Amino acid sequence: MAKPNILLITTDQQRYDTIGANGSAVARTPNIDRLCREGVRFRRAYVQNTVCIPSRACIQTGRYTHQHGVRYMESVIDATPGLPAHEVTVMERLQAAGYATGATGKIHMMPERGFDWMEIVGGKGARWTQATGQDIGPAPLGRQYAEWLEARHPGAYELIYEQRRQPEYRRDRASVVHVLPLEEYVETYIVEKSVEFMTRRREGPFFLWCGFCGPHGPHDPPASHAGLYPPEAYPRPETWNQDLGDRPPHLRRPHRPLSPADEASLRRYRSLYWCLCTLLDDCVGVLLAAMDRLGLLDNTLILYTSDHGEMLGDFRMFGKGNFYEPVVHVPLLARPPGGCAGRPFDGLVEVMDIAPTILEYAGIERPREMQAVSLRPILEGGAGGHGAVLSEYTSNDRAIHGKCLVTERFKYILWNVGQGGEFYDLAGDPQETRNLYYDPRWRDERDRHAEMLLAHLMQSETGYNAWRTAPY
Repeated sequence: MAKPNILLITTDQQRYDTIGANGSAVARTPNIDRLCREGVRFRRAYVQNTVCIPSRACIQTGRYTHQHGVRYMESVIDATPGLPAHEVTVMERLQAAGYATGATGKIHMMPERGFDWMEIVGGKGARWTQATGQDIGPAPLGRQYAEWLEARHPGAYELIYEQRRQPEYRRDRASVVHVLPLEEYVETYIVEKSVEFMTRRREGPFFLWCGFCGPHGPHDPPASHAGLYPPEAYPRPETWNQDLGDRPPHLRRPHRPLSPADEASLRRYRSLYWCLCTLLDDCVGVLLAAMDRLGLLDNTLILYTSDHGEMLGDFRMFGKGNFYEPVVHVPLLARPPGGCAGRPFDGLVEVMDIAPTILEYAGIERPREMQAVSLRPILEGGAGGHGAVLSEYTSNDRAIHGKCLVTERFKYILWNVGQGGEFYDLAGDPQETRNLYYDPRWRDERDRHAEMLLAHLMQSETGYNAWRTAPY
């Protein structure tokens, strides 16, 4: 039997609850819902790091951050340390097995390796308000997209950054209707190049990593999508008024009344995020239609996930860099070649399980140092999942470190700061409104999870996956 093609679709900063099949009360995602109907929807998939580059390094290697060494991101993104030379990526293993490998969009390796063909960007990057010349590095949308765009609309690349220098961009948390139309938007470029790679593929199997930039900020859908979810329909989150005095100091946010202008800005930030999620779904629809036209769906494994989520105002927080459910719990969908009877899977899985899943479908033996476990048995109707999953985080300045262990019912978090403990009962308190870490009634359960986290870390230090079957 011929080796299957493999399409890995990643988004940036997409929450679990942004997909219709996952129960989204807002976003309409009919194309991603189709993948759910034809594959397995993982209801409890957790990332192994809660910022972009370290999380993606876990996907590329099937190894935890404390193993592969890409622990943090520099504020100057291009200065972020990449994978050590001795780490071997999934893409390099596929190349050695005869796969043609391609990358489109945001991959976020430092530098990219393991690809025969690349049409990539660095990401959207809300902090960049100039196309060149900022001390945080070159504007991340990058040369290849700029060349593609300039060929269609001379001067358009500079228009993107000119818009970002306008007062409303700062006022509304980098939430604007994009100055360019959908036909010139960065996700359109990524889709076009993805279809080009699949169309021009040589004989033999291919691997394509299609990395979309959204819904990461700036929240800037083009006019075609900016009116899908009117801001007035989306007030502040339920947890906006939550007392955060029981949290570690670096996660506390002062509570202050919102002015009418601040309220409008918050609503706009949230509504345009949802608009970007539906735009991404439309892009997936274009990919699926092209694959159907090219006769690829019967022999392609399709995986869809995100590198982390987005707080979107929950607990008065924005962005990522913590272990709350809106950030650490993300979409993960897998459609095997030809599809299968769609079903959800409720067990715990790690997003880095993508790595051995790809290798197994490609007929490549999983290396002993790869900690992740293949999802293929689950896709074929069998058992799988983990008793506990691990996530890690280190701040850009390396001052704050945290580790998080999630089990079937509980979430245990430890930070290297004073009063740095968090413990949540996800079954009884899914919104994580009560930190039980210092509650004496939960001390025994908390301490049991502390021991589990230590065992998890110690066993993973062995460098191979025998710990997966070891009792705690």
